[in-house]
Amino acid sequence: APPSPDPPSIMGNSPTKLSQRLERAEKTGVLALRDCGLEKVPDRVVSVAGLRVLDMSHNKLTSLPSSLSRLEGLKDLSLDANKLASLPAQICMLPRLETLSAPSNDLTSLPGAIGSLVKLRKLVLTGNRLTALPDSLCACSSLQLLDASRNRLAALPEALGQLGSLVELTLAENCLSAVPASTGSLRRLKDLDLRGNPLEGLPAGLLTDTPLQHLQLDERLLAKDGSLREDVEGREAYAARRKARIDKELHGKATGGDVNFSS
Repeated sequence: APPSPDPPSIMGNSPTKLSQRLERAEKTGVLALRDCGLEKVPDRVVSVAGLRVLDMSHNKLTSLPSSLSRLEGLKDLSLDANKLASLPAQICMLPRLETLSAPSNDLTSLPGAIGSLVKLRKLVLTGNRLTALPDSLCACSSLQLLDASRNRLAALPEALGQLGSLVELTLAENCLSAVPASTGSLRRLKDLDLRGNPLEGLPAGLLTDTPLQHLQLDERLLAKDGSLREDVEGREAYAARRKARIDKELHGKATGGDVNFSS
């Protein structure tokens, strides 16, 4: 028997369903087109007035239209698990964008003007094919979370320390042998994951001059007891800060406070 054809996508099977979602989005500002079998972005999407949230995750998109820039009020764009090899430059013309999520795609680069997204707070790029991050990314002054784990990054922008709002940085499973010295200027950084990289060491300022609380590294930089190796400059400052945090959390628990303890 001949193989059965692929099942039609939700949108292909019922155009009225797309119309219904678009009409609803006109009222709510939220358009969910997740797991709809989309191979291209429906033309009508960019005409939805007042769209704030657009979720096109888990589809088969290979490209995005330049007309996406018409969605000037868009705050949250989710493109997880598609087949995107690049993002259009026009995505940098979304002045209100706060969250850009594009993990599990085929991205090899980011638009050079991504620094124009001055309101961007969350950027998730896990599981792509990125070999570098553009220098302009360091101009994203509102960025609080950057996840570029499971890529092919061999180096980071030297000016990474300019991301003054950054709290969480995940760079696990890349090809990094060094971290820029400027990261010592990340005055709000609390969580850093560098596992799965061939790191030779760490900038001292990263441990002494930031409020870093959770640092995840491979064993090559750790002593047998799991603490930082003695030759890692700045280890004492990090250890003292970590101990003070744990003591504070234990005290909160002992006095009945609702504290979430994590080692």
